[in-house]
Amino acid sequence: MIQINNLSCGYNKISVVKNISIDIKKGSFTGIIGKNGAGKTTLLKSLSGLLKPYAGNILLNGIDIYKMKRNLLAEKLSFMPQNMPIDFPFSVKDFIMFGRFPLMNLFKYATKRDYEKVEEIMDFTETKNFAERNILELSGGERQKVLIAQTLAQETDIIAFDEPTSHLDIGSQSAIFRLLRTLNLKHGKTIITTIHDLNAAGEFCSDLILMNNGIIFSSGTATEVLNYKDIETVYNTTVVVKTNPVSNKPVVIPVFSEK
Repeated sequence: MIQINNLSCGYNKISVVKNISIDIKKGSFTGIIGKNGAGKTTLLKSLSGLLKPYAGNILLNGIDIYKMKRNLLAEKLSFMPQNMPIDFPFSVKDFIMFGRFPLMNLFKYATKRDYEKVEEIMDFTETKNFAERNILELSGGERQKVLIAQTLAQETDIIAFDEPTSHLDIGSQSAIFRLLRTLNLKHGKTIITTIHDLNAAGEFCSDLILMNNGIIFSSGTATEVLNYKDIETVYNTTVVVKTNPVSNKPVVIPVFSEK
């Protein structure tokens, strides 16, 4: 579905992502992992059409996304940024409706279909019980669900998330990732997300891209990528990798030393 070919991109003419090539499969749940500053968010922004490459290209079903009209790309791919600023006291329902904007008619009036879709998404994301509340008054976990709901309102087959569980407690993190897995497995959405938690990456992602200093250090299944040698090399720390006896997924355990 997505082909990344010799991609270099960054800021102020300095490449953060450096000449990488990789394919992202249709229907995959792909996690992008690596240390802070590895280029994860920069890659995701370029994938989402927000950061034009210095070199190379990104093909979506064979078409360069930077040669597509913005409204056509918005019909195929949606993106939820990390720490999205919210400065106005919108109701939850109204905020989610903004996600329908790319799909609305020429005059940008919400139709019966738009309202029905928002209701459906609020049911799915369990945000309906606080639909009339001020979004500024929500907890971190509630707000993340609303941001995901707004992203889903765009109705795309590919959804990109930048650290969707940042600053959340362990229960809220688990709820968000279960929601994304349901989107992937039951609704056929292709999920691409940056993620810091290696154990969540191992548990929920079908494919992983491990980045280091702007390049792809390794890629493959979670079991292939989350091996102790590669993790120790990239993260510069000692780890033990075990297998979760329940899910049969890899678990990364850091080994702390006083030295």
